[in-house]
Amino acid sequence: MKVLHFVDYFTQPTQTFIKRYVQKSMEFAEVAVASFDFNDIPDDIKNRVSLYKIENPQFSRKNVAGLKRYLVEKITGEAYWHKRFNAIIDAFKPDIIHCHFGYLGVFMMEFNDKYRSKVPYVTTIYAYDITSLPLANKKYRKSLDRLWENGNAFFAEGPSLMDKFIAHGCPAAKCIINPLLIPIEEYPVKTKFRKMDAPIKFLFIGRFVEKKGFHVFLKALSMLRSEINSFSMDIIGSGPMHETYKQIIAEEQLEPFIKWHGMVKHDEIIPILKNYDFLAHSSLTASDGDSEGGSATIIIEALAVGLPIITTDHDDIPFVMGYRDFLAKENDIDSLIAVIRNIVRCDNIDHYAEIGRIKVAELHDLHRNTSYEANLKKLI
Repeated sequence: MKVLHFVDYFTQPTQTFIKRYVQKSMEFAEVAVASFDFNDIPDDIKNRVSLYKIENPQFSRKNVAGLKRYLVEKITGEAYWHKRFNAIIDAFKPDIIHCHFGYLGVFMMEFNDKYRSKVPYVTTIYAYDITSLPLANKKYRKSLDRLWENGNAFFAEGPSLMDKFIAHGCPAAKCIINPLLIPIEEYPVKTKFRKMDAPIKFLFIGRFVEKKGFHVFLKALSMLRSEINSFSMDIIGSGPMHETYKQIIAEEQLEPFIKWHGMVKHDEIIPILKNYDFLAHSSLTASDGDSEGGSATIIIEALAVGLPIITTDHDDIPFVMGYRDFLAKENDIDSLIAVIRNIVRCDNIDHYAEIGRIKVAELHDLHRNTSYEANLKKLI
């Protein structure tokens, strides 16, 4: 089997899940990646995968090069990237094309409108490309209607995300649950758990955006401060809500308990997960409609380590969690306060950690999971 992955940017630090799909396909297929840009390609991929760079379909006409490209494409009726992508297909001869994100599926559909490629293609839709993007971009929303009709299949990491496809008009018969994958053997196993009344080490990792719900967690934590002996909160990440977080922390007088780390490389994060008591990840649906879609990758990774998680019933988080005793109602501060209170008082938290590790091994193990290969073969 030959699998061609169609990606906008490979590899992007916040999109390790795409890299994992490429690594998984390397186990059973000859693999290529076509992308608009490449950066920090791991050696195992660089040495075994064909990498093809193509021109980005989206460009500005406000500079000389962009204007020239626009005029040439307008006159010839052929987009630069279409010609290049067609040459890649001719050279690699894929049996199937895996498009990552809905807008790449749309690009593939538009390519097929011109070249009538007979290669089947599947599109994995992850989160904002089915939540906020259709609301913000009317052209993309209309394109989805055609994509549902023309695409061969659509991967969702869980049933909640799949329901969103169907709500937008995707035929249920074309929807396939295809869990995110991680190399579980690379994750350290947490063996030491907090004893009752010991200081608490909380951790947040993620982009500073509304859907992560961290602003709600900070407020809930401040309301519990008198009940908790002592605690610290380490924050890893960056994003547009940085000032909002700082403001909440200042207003709630949480500065002595907070340590900012900024952006940290993924391979540096994994070894330290086991050093914390709880991961805070109170996801919710943002005001612009954006959501996790499925589940945040860091939740799956924390489960693999055995790091207990304070999270919510948002989207597919309940689907990936092995235990539900500490799921708050999303965007409900009273529910979140109750969950934090219960989990820090739990005297058998190691039991829940083991349940979570078992669940993630069953569903998300990069090397043991065979559903991705099986799902691709069904479409060929």
